[in-house]
Order: sequence, then C-alpha cells, then structure tokens
Amino acid sequence: MEIKILAENIKRLREEHNLTQEALAESLGVPELTVYRWEAGRELPGFKTIKKIAEFFETSAEALVNSTPDDGKDSAASDKVSFNCRICGGDLVYNYTDGTCKCANCGNKWSIAAMYPKYAGIMATINKATRILNGRADLASADDADLLFRQAIIECSKFNDEVSSELIKICTEGQAKADQLEIYCRGKHFFDNKAYKSALKELEKVRGFRNADDMIKRCKRQA
Repeated sequence: MEIKILAENIKRLREEHNLTQEALAESLGVPELTVYRWEAGRELPGFKTIKKIAEFFETSAEALVNSTPDDGKDSAASDKVSFNCRICGGDLVYNYTDGTCKCANCGNKWSIAAMYPKYAGIMATINKATRILNGRADLASADDADLLFRQAIIECSKFNDEVSSELIKICTEGQAKADQLEIYCRGKHFFDNKAYKSALKELEKVRGFRNADDMIKRCKRQA
C-alpha cells in the first residue's frame, strides 16, 4: 500500500465534501491530529479504519488506496439523501438531538454525518455550539454558540431535504438557548453584585434555566 496515495485520496475526498479536518475527525471518532497525520502521510490507518473511512465517503477501500480517484460512482451520489436502511432497506428513524438514525426494521444505527457526508461539517458545528452552551456561563459563550448556529443554518440552507430542515430547527432552538444564556449571564452579573432588583428582572425571563429559579428566590428574599 502506497501511503502517499492514501493520504492524497483522504484529503481529496474531505475537500470535495467541504469538510475541515476537525469535522472529519469528529465524524470518524478520532482526534483531529490523527486526520492531519493521515493526510500528511505520517501515519497509516489500520485496515478497519480504512474501511470506515471508505464507508463514510461511500466508496470502497480499494478505491481509497488506489491512485485512480474515480471509483466508478456518480460524483453526486454522496449528496443524495436516502431515507432507507443500507442493510435491509427499512425505514430510518432520525434522532436529530444526538445526530443518529436507526432502522425501524433491523435496528442498525448510524450517525447522520456517517450516512450523509455532506452534513458532517454541519453536525460538527452544531455539536461544538451545543458543547459551548452546556459549558461556561458567560456572554462570550452565548455569542460564540449563536454564531456557530448561524453558520450551520447558512450551510443547511444550501440543501433542500428533510435532514436540512430538521437541522435548521435544532439550530433555531440552539439560538433561543443562546439568547437565554445571555439573559441569564446578565441576571447573574447583577445577582453577584447584589443588585437584586435588576437581577430579578432579568432572571424572571429565563425561569427554569440552569439555577435561575434558585437565584430568583434569593432575590425576592433580599428585595
């Protein structure tokens, strides 16, 4: 196996699908540095990993390690969205919250990003935004998450299918949560500075968000 050929093919396929190294790494469940080393020809993936990469890009392991990039498939094939199981042809049930789909017939389960590589970058962006929302409670995090959701919506808008529509809904909900985080942060800032009336005014808008309810009770006791 010529490692240089494999490296070139991985990079070519990733770029053809408009994926960053980070997005491909997240979709395959490997560190971003590993993808970098593959493409630089510094590390050779194992055979099982090569098969996984090939399946992700809907090509064959043989095509991936050959010098000829054409695997005989329609270049637009990976852009087509099918709502049937690859194994038995059964209907797929989608869970857009965790980014997976499962066959209602045989039970096989895949990530949406693995089923449809064109959505891998979008899913990576959504997952990153979600992690930010679930992390630190500060205004910068709210702004960063909102920006990432906006980027994902713009990318989803390029497609017109059920998957893109559902992902846009998730992004819209994410933006609403980012707005809540921003309000919560303002309220917490007032609370920490003992400006309880101002804190109460903000926190009342985000009841049920994080520990807003606890702070509301304490504000009312101080008022």
